[in-house]
Amino acid sequence: MNSSSMTRRRLVGGVLAVVAMAGIGLVTAPGAAALNKDGSLEAYEFGLYYNSGQGGCVFDLAVSDWDFSNDTFWRPSGTCYGYGQTTNDNTASYYNRDTGTWWVYTDADGDGAEGTLPPGYKGDASRTFKNQISSAFPYDAH
Repeated sequence: MNSSSMTRRRLVGGVLAVVAMAGIGLVTAPGAAALNKDGSLEAYEFGLYYNSGQGGCVFDLAVSDWDFSNDTFWRPSGTCYGYGQTTNDNTASYYNRDTGTWWVYTDADGDGAEGTLPPGYKGDASRTFKNQISSAFPYDAH
Protein backbone atom coordinates (compact mmCIF):
# COMPACT_ATOMS: atom_id res chain seq x y z
CA MET A 1 0.00 0.00 0.00
CA ASN A 2 1.45 3.38 -0.96
CA SER A 3 1.68 6.35 1.43
CA SER A 4 -1.15 8.20 -0.33
CA SER A 5 -3.56 5.29 0.35
CA MET A 6 -2.44 5.08 3.99
CA THR A 7 -2.95 8.80 4.48
CA ARG A 8 -6.40 8.63 2.91
CA ARG A 9 -7.39 5.64 5.15
CA ARG A 10 -6.22 7.47 8.27
CA LEU A 11 -8.11 10.59 7.25
CA VAL A 12 -11.31 8.62 6.61
CA GLY A 13 -10.89 6.80 9.93
CA GLY A 14 -10.44 10.10 11.76
CA VAL A 15 -13.50 11.62 10.10
CA LEU A 16 -15.60 8.57 11.01
CA ALA A 17 -14.46 8.82 14.64
CA VAL A 18 -15.45 12.51 14.78
CA VAL A 19 -18.85 11.75 13.20
CA ALA A 20 -19.45 8.93 15.70
CA MET A 21 -18.60 11.19 18.66
CA ALA A 22 -20.91 13.90 17.32
CA GLY A 23 -23.70 11.35 17.08
CA ILE A 24 -23.20 10.41 20.74
CA GLY A 25 -23.42 14.11 21.65
CA LEU A 26 -26.73 14.43 19.82
CA VAL A 27 -28.24 11.51 21.69
CA THR A 28 -27.31 13.00 25.06
CA ALA A 29 -28.28 16.61 24.27
CA PRO A 30 -29.90 18.39 27.26
CA GLY A 31 -33.32 18.82 25.63
CA ALA A 32 -33.63 15.06 25.18
CA ALA A 33 -34.32 14.70 28.91
CA ALA A 34 -37.51 16.80 28.81
CA LEU A 35 -40.72 14.78 28.78
CA ASN A 36 -43.52 16.76 27.19
CA LYS A 37 -46.87 16.92 29.05
CA ASP A 38 -46.00 14.55 31.90
CA GLY A 39 -47.26 16.83 34.70
CA SER A 40 -43.77 17.60 36.02
CA LEU A 41 -41.89 20.75 34.99
CA GLU A 42 -38.31 19.79 34.19
CA ALA A 43 -35.30 21.65 32.83
CA TYR A 44 -35.72 22.62 29.16
CA GLU A 45 -39.52 22.84 29.47
CA PHE A 46 -42.10 25.62 29.63
CA GLY A 47 -44.78 25.28 32.30
CA LEU A 48 -48.25 26.80 32.56
CA TYR A 49 -49.87 26.64 36.02
CA TYR A 50 -53.49 26.43 37.04
CA ASN A 51 -53.04 28.94 39.92
CA SER A 52 -51.11 32.16 40.41
CA GLY A 53 -47.63 31.96 41.91
CA GLN A 54 -46.87 28.72 40.05
CA GLY A 55 -49.42 26.93 42.19
CA GLY A 56 -51.66 23.99 41.45
CA CYS A 57 -51.13 21.58 38.59
CA VAL A 58 -48.66 22.34 35.82
CA PHE A 59 -49.02 21.78 32.09
CA ASP A 60 -45.45 21.26 30.85
CA LEU A 61 -44.31 21.66 27.27
CA ALA A 62 -41.08 20.75 25.52
CA VAL A 63 -42.49 21.37 22.03
CA SER A 64 -45.18 23.54 20.43
CA ASP A 65 -48.84 23.01 21.21
CA TRP A 66 -51.13 24.60 18.63
CA ASP A 67 -54.36 24.07 20.59
CA PHE A 68 -54.81 23.50 24.34
CA SER A 69 -58.48 22.44 24.01
CA ASN A 70 -57.59 18.73 24.26
CA ASP A 71 -55.10 19.17 27.12
CA THR A 72 -55.66 18.96 30.88
CA PHE A 73 -53.76 19.74 34.06
CA TRP A 74 -52.57 16.72 36.01
CA ARG A 75 -49.78 15.42 38.22
CA PRO A 76 -48.18 11.98 37.92
CA SER A 77 -48.27 11.32 41.67
CA GLY A 78 -51.72 12.33 42.87
CA THR A 79 -53.96 15.32 42.58
CA CYS A 80 -53.42 19.07 42.73
CA TYR A 81 -55.56 22.20 42.33
CA GLY A 82 -56.87 22.18 38.78
CA TYR A 83 -56.40 18.44 38.39
CA GLY A 84 -58.32 17.27 35.29
CA GLN A 85 -59.31 20.81 34.23
CA THR A 86 -58.72 21.87 30.65
CA THR A 87 -55.54 23.85 30.05
CA ASN A 88 -57.27 26.00 27.44
CA ASP A 89 -58.18 29.43 28.87
CA ASN A 90 -57.26 28.19 32.37
CA THR A 91 -53.68 29.36 33.03
CA ALA A 92 -52.84 31.82 35.82
CA SER A 93 -49.01 31.68 35.89
CA TYR A 94 -46.00 30.26 34.12
CA TYR A 95 -42.33 29.33 34.43
CA ASN A 96 -39.96 29.12 31.46
CA ARG A 97 -37.26 26.56 32.34
CA ASP A 98 -36.23 26.30 28.69
CA THR A 99 -33.10 27.93 27.25
CA GLY A 100 -35.02 30.11 24.80
CA THR A 101 -38.02 32.41 24.66
CA TRP A 102 -41.55 30.98 24.46
CA TRP A 103 -44.50 32.70 22.80
CA VAL A 104 -48.03 32.34 24.18
CA TYR A 105 -51.26 33.23 22.41
CA THR A 106 -54.83 33.84 23.53
CA ASP A 107 -56.23 31.78 20.64
CA ALA A 108 -55.38 28.42 19.08
CA ASP A 109 -52.93 28.22 16.17
CA GLY A 110 -50.89 31.18 17.40
CA ASP A 111 -53.70 33.69 16.91
CA GLY A 112 -54.96 36.42 19.21
CA ALA A 113 -52.81 38.45 21.60
CA GLU A 114 -49.13 37.43 21.66
CA GLY A 115 -46.85 37.40 24.69
CA THR A 116 -43.20 36.40 25.05
CA LEU A 117 -41.55 34.79 28.05
CA PRO A 118 -37.72 34.80 28.13
CA PRO A 119 -35.62 31.94 29.52
CA GLY A 120 -35.87 31.65 33.31
CA TYR A 121 -38.95 33.87 33.53
CA LYS A 122 -41.39 33.02 36.29
CA GLY A 123 -44.52 35.03 37.00
CA ASP A 124 -48.26 35.50 37.01
CA ALA A 125 -50.15 36.06 33.79
CA SER A 126 -51.17 39.65 33.07
CA ARG A 127 -54.81 40.66 32.74
CA THR A 128 -54.56 40.09 28.97
CA PHE A 129 -53.37 36.49 29.37
CA LYS A 130 -54.78 35.22 32.68
CA ASN A 131 -57.15 32.35 31.87
CA GLN A 132 -56.91 33.22 28.16
CA ILE A 133 -53.92 31.24 26.83
CA SER A 134 -54.77 28.70 24.13
CA SER A 135 -51.47 27.90 22.36
CA ALA A 136 -47.70 28.17 22.92
CA PHE A 137 -44.56 27.88 20.81
CA PRO A 138 -40.83 27.73 21.64
CA TYR A 139 -38.32 30.17 20.14
CA ASP A 140 -37.30 27.78 17.35
CA ALA A 141 -40.83 27.10 16.10
CA HIS A 142 -41.31 30.46 14.41
